Amino acid sequence: MSDKKDEIIEDAVVVDEATPGVSEQQPPVVVEQAHVSDTEPVVATEDPGAAPVADEGPRVVYVQVPPAPRKLGNRGLGSAIALVSAVVFTALFAVVYALIAYANSGVLTFGFLARAEFYIPTLFFVVGFVLLVVIANRANWWAFIIGSLLVGVVVYFGSIGLTLLSQGIVLSTPQDAAQSFAQALRAPFFIVAALLAREVALWTGGIISRRGRRLRARNLEARAAYDRELATTRAEHERAAASATA
Repeated sequence: MSDKKDEIIEDAVVVDEATPGVSEQQPPVVVEQAHVSDTEPVVATEDPGAAPVADEGPRVVYVQVPPAPRKLGNRGLGSAIALVSAVVFTALFAVVYALIAYANSGVLTFGFLARAEFYIPTLFFVVGFVLLVVIANRANWWAFIIGSLLVGVVVYFGSIGLTLLSQGIVLSTPQDAAQSFAQALRAPFFIVAALLAREVALWTGGIISRRGRRLRARNLEARAAYDRELATTRAEHERAAASATA
């Protein structure tokens, strides 16, 4: 038994000693180191924690434009002047009509002031003159010279029509209605009312047009100042944008 054990041990030793010999006979493995050329580009990896850099595009510069000046109108005060002139028209009409009545009857009286029909021309004067002021606005006096004729026509025919309606002309026969209308056309009451309406509108329109001329000058000055301010603002923003892009 001891001899067999020795053989086994000797065989094992021989096997263990032969293993390094086999490895020595294998050709050596040569490991070549990779040489990095200096001319090759180096690719840098992105840092996931870094904030992304946005590409700078064209900058948008917002220019704050000053508000345009509001044009001044003549309608409000012109209409108020027209209402005041209606009082003047009524007073002149009362005096002239009283003088006409005195020339016909020899009696100077103002009893007609208590009748509502007397104020019909005043009503149409207000309507016609206010419409003229609204349409003319800042126009020159020539607009009121022409418009005053229209105011007289409105007062003349409007007063005749409303007076005949208040007297019940719609209940009359066509022949009687035509006769009443013809008499009204020749009545001094309506003729004087139309002439006075034209004169009062003409001269009062001169006052209104004078103010309109001043308003036109102020509007032109305000517009010129606005254009200068706008040009200055744009020039400042253009200089600021040029210095920012430089």
